[in-house]
Amino acid sequence: MTETTPRLPLRDHQEDVAALVAGLRRVETVPLGAGAVGRCSAVDVRSRVDVPALANSQMDGFAVRREDLGGPLPVGEPAPAGAAPREHRPGTATPVMTGAPLPRGAQLVVPIEESAEGRFDLPTVTLHPTDTTPGRYVRPAGSDTHAGDLVLREGETLTPARIAHLAACGLPEVPVLEPVRVLVASTGRELTAPGSTLPPGGAYDANGPGLAAALTRAGADVVATLRAGDAPGELVAALRRALADHAVDLIVTSGGVSAGAYEPVRLAADDPGVRMSLVRVAMQPGGPQGIGRLDDTAWVALPGNPVSALLSAEVLLRPALGAAPRRVLQLPLSTEEPADSPPALEQYRRARVLPTGRVRLVGGPGSHLLGAMAQSDALVRIPVGTARVHDGDTVDTILIGDE
Repeated sequence: MTETTPRLPLRDHQEDVAALVAGLRRVETVPLGAGAVGRCSAVDVRSRVDVPALANSQMDGFAVRREDLGGPLPVGEPAPAGAAPREHRPGTATPVMTGAPLPRGAQLVVPIEESAEGRFDLPTVTLHPTDTTPGRYVRPAGSDTHAGDLVLREGETLTPARIAHLAACGLPEVPVLEPVRVLVASTGRELTAPGSTLPPGGAYDANGPGLAAALTRAGADVVATLRAGDAPGELVAALRRALADHAVDLIVTSGGVSAGAYEPVRLAADDPGVRMSLVRVAMQPGGPQGIGRLDDTAWVALPGNPVSALLSAEVLLRPALGAAPRRVLQLPLSTEEPADSPPALEQYRRARVLPTGRVRLVGGPGSHLLGAMAQSDALVRIPVGTARVHDGDTVDTILIGDE
């Protein structure tokens, strides 16, 4: 076991966790559609075609040459959307529908609303365009995207708009990262399943359900959850049984990483097959952390207090799993009393964004105040070097309730 006593900068531990998880990622190709939403692109993707492929009409109207305007024009054969492009006959007006290829030789489209007749089914039409600039109401070929353009970067999350864009660019499928298969384990002999009778001195297990939900939302595939007590060897034995029953890429445990007398992760670090580095990270809450392996399986050990566990999953595992970055706003703080923060630590306070555009802290900094976390839609990040924030101070506000 290796234990590092100085506080490790949060960024350093984030990078360590990201590197551990990056080695677990596999690639699969999925068809574009509902099943691709939220997946993380495994490669850069480029467009196969120009979008639009041909110059086309932006309006229902008449394609004309500028020099032919000024009097009644014979009406040519209509050009519907989806028709092959055709030649425009000089001295005529070609009816074109929205999305139809612009006839070759025409310069602009005059909307039907700017015709005297307001109809397509007449032999002649008199046009009164308000603008005769060439290119008016014409969508040039490639005006949205050119063939070869980079349309999706490696690591970007597939949103509905990105999926639609890929489809428009001729891509029927996309390589994405497979979800990391995670085993979630809560530690502590005091824990019992919600819904059962709570024994004296016991506590319901909040970390198991909470972490499973957080990691699933971040893109992981939580294949199993378990609880283990504090006895030496109990945690490792329970983990190995679960690994025998399930295909697991990553173990995520909560609890057992502090300096107490009954710390199952700390005790397990001396077992054969366990390589575990225990560190204290310069963050609050969530300072005690662990990273390592059980045999060949990656292992991230989070602290046991419920808010510490959820916050650690948010700032460490969520980005490592490829989830879309959170929105971070600079908002003025609304508080009746100044809020203190340990200047050597990066502190995260639970908060709510107000309709006024300000942000208010919810509850205190305690890592057991799970109710305050449940009421929050944001986290206020107080950086290292700041000992106190006051009403009206501009603070980093991480939106966590906009999914």
